[in-house]
Order: sequence, then C-alpha cells, then structure tokens
Amino acid sequence: MKKLEYKKFKGLHIVCKGCGKTIEINQSEYKGCKHPIEKQKYKAVIRQNGVRKTKDLKALEYDDAIKELLEFKHELSNPLKISSPKKMKEKKTLSKIIDEVKHEKFIDCVRMYCDYLENIDVPFFEQRTRSRAYIRDTIGYILKFRDYLASNGYNSDKVTIYQIDKHLVGTYFEKLFKITKSIATYNHHVGTMKSFYKFLIEKKGYELLNPMCFAKLKNVSINTISVDDSDFDKILNCIDETIESDTIHTYKNGVTKKMYRPYIKNGIELIAYTGMRLTESLSIKYCDIVTDKKGEIDYVKGIDIKYEKAHNYDQSKPVKYVPIPITPELEDLLNRLNYKQYIGEDRYLIGPDELISRESMAKQLSHSFGFYRDKSGVNAKIGLKHLRKTFLTKIQISTGMVTSLGYQKTASVIEKNYLDKSKIAKSVKEKGFRLFEDKTKKIG
Repeated sequence: MKKLEYKKFKGLHIVCKGCGKTIEINQSEYKGCKHPIEKQKYKAVIRQNGVRKTKDLKALEYDDAIKELLEFKHELSNPLKISSPKKMKEKKTLSKIIDEVKHEKFIDCVRMYCDYLENIDVPFFEQRTRSRAYIRDTIGYILKFRDYLASNGYNSDKVTIYQIDKHLVGTYFEKLFKITKSIATYNHHVGTMKSFYKFLIEKKGYELLNPMCFAKLKNVSINTISVDDSDFDKILNCIDETIESDTIHTYKNGVTKKMYRPYIKNGIELIAYTGMRLTESLSIKYCDIVTDKKGEIDYVKGIDIKYEKAHNYDQSKPVKYVPIPITPELEDLLNRLNYKQYIGEDRYLIGPDELISRESMAKQLSHSFGFYRDKSGVNAKIGLKHLRKTFLTKIQISTGMVTSLGYQKTASVIEKNYLDKSKIAKSVKEKGFRLFEDKTKKIG
C-alpha cells in the first residue's frame, strides 16, 4: 500500500481520516488501517501552555508538511494575528427565509420585539429611550391579538408568523373597529401592529407580505375647546371649600380613593399659568426661575419633555427649553410658593417633599381635577390638557406671538391642535374689527 513519506519530526503525525487512527510508519501495519492514501493526512499536534492544539495539514509532501507545521506553530505564538475579514452575508431569498423561519413561532417574534424595545442587542445608533409603561402597553396590544388567535382555535404557542395572513389580521381589526369605543385605543392597536411588522421586515429581514400595509387609522376630531374663566374659578373654589373628609371617590368597581392632596390646587394653577404639559409643569424647579439684575422675575424655564423624547432621545442636541412668560397670576402663585426663599435650589415647585414619582403625582393630579370638575358642577368635559389650549389661545389673542415662544415645534401644530378658534373669533369681534371703512361716520 502506498504511504505518505514520514520522518520523525516533533509535532508531525500521519492520520487516517477514514478510521481516525494515527498511522506513523514506525508502527506495524499502520495499526491495521487499510484505507488508501487519499484518506491519509499529515497532522500537526502542538502543546502550548498545557493545551493541545491540532490542525489537519493540506500538504501531501513531507517538506511541505514541515513548512505548514512551522507556520501553524508561529500562528499559535502570535495571538495578535489579525483574522481575515469575513465575507458579507449574501442577501437571503424568500425561499431561504421560509426554510429558516417556517417554524418561527409568532410568540417568539413578540419576544424579539420586546427585546428590541428594551434595546437588548440593538446597535447603539438604533437605540431609543422608552419608558417601561410604553413597552408594557405596546406588547400588551400585540398579546391581545395573540388572545384573539387562541379564541379562534389557533395554538398561540405554536402558530408561526407565516401562518398569520392579511385575512386573519383583517378579521381581527374588523371586529376591533366595531367594539372599540375609544378612537385613540383603536389607533394604538393599529400603530403597534404596524410597528411590529415593520420591525420583522426591516430589522430582522423577514420577507413577509405585510398584512398591515393597508391598515388605516380612525379619523380623530381634534377638540380645541378652551376653559372658560368662570369654570376655572368654580373648580379652584371647590378645592378650597370641600373639606378633606368629603373627597372620597368610589369607582365603578367599588374601589374607593381619597382625591385630595395638598399639592392639587397649586399644581392645577401652575399648569394653567405656564401652558406646559402635565409632567412638564410638575418638573419645574425653583432653579428654573430666571431673574434680572434687580432680582425681579424675568421668566421661568420649562423643558419640552415630549420633544426631548421624540427628537433628542440620545441627548445629542441641547435641551429644548421653553421660556414661560411671567403673568400676574403666575407671579402671585410663585409668591405663595415662597420662591424668594428657595430660588436657585434644585427643588420642585409642586410637592417637593412628596415621596412619590412625578409620574404618579401626574396621574393623581389628573384624577383629582376630574373629581373636582364634576363636584363643582362644571358640565364641560374639560381636562388638564385643555388648560394648555386655554393658555396658548389667550397668548395668541393678546400678543400674536405664541409660535415665537416655542411651545410647539411648528406653527401648524399650534394652529391645528391648540388654538380655540371660537375664542379667537369672539376676540376679533370685541376688538371692533371691520373690513371696510364706516361710511356712515361723519368726518369732522
């Protein structure tokens, strides 16, 4: 039988790839191996730092095998050796994708999406800051679709993403369209499922037929009503006049809750007098009060938190501050909050000593406003957000400079969503505006 040439050399061996035996020439009959020379290979066996390293050599001649063994030994002694760049992965075809993920469970896709929202294994430039409440609500909408699958005979733990077609998704949203009373809730369902499939297709490379590509949102009628002065006064007076023991509210499920808190009235006033959103108002501190050289208040700095979350989540831009103009009402409130005593301190204006988060305080404030609104006999369905609309409408009527203050990113957003057009029309009338000259007036 023809054999590979062999001379004793440290680390060099001959093995048979057919039977796995070491078959150096000095061993009788190659340990019984009878495989042809095509199965024989030179093999390097090196011990380095107590670790055995091996490599099958390509050489078929003795001298070439020695060179290859020495190169392998050199590689092992050079840990900084740079590996050759990996080849770019070829784009997966639809057939390959289907072969790979035909067993990809829908619920596993949901878990991947949850990891993505939490920035797990997400590249730095794609990471976004999201609250736990946002992630919880987002995944909750998708899990409601899973529950729908289960109620229609699908095993929600085994159904694959490819088994869910546009007809199944369409039937789900057709039912949801009919039973969902809140337009916002329905639109959140649609938006979430759109984002979910966009993630699978654009981020994970699934070549799916997107069942959400033609889904439309319900039309939202924008409510730009503002708060009447008399209604605002009624609510504030109700807070002052209602004794604490008479502020227990019973919900439909029988749960009772005390609606009074020491910070309720000041919090409502601060929202009304600054025009900031709920959480933005509660985030204002004494150090945000800006004074002139004489110590008089120039303005108050507010942070546009909504803008920061949407456009400056990576904090690559300067913080967007909103200069809140000082009005007699706001100055009076700041005096009642003893601003001169605490000015410059990193201390919240509203509820600085409360041992709850700003988010929890915002929820309490919102619920309490609704409670006192109803208790005061105000019939208009107004919430804290309408105080912002009222502020911006009055600023526009009085100065025409609401856009310049920077409360919104663009003037069109303010015009469309915040200005009470009926109040502006009444103001135009009160100012005595007319289109043409009054010819009945006698020129003196």
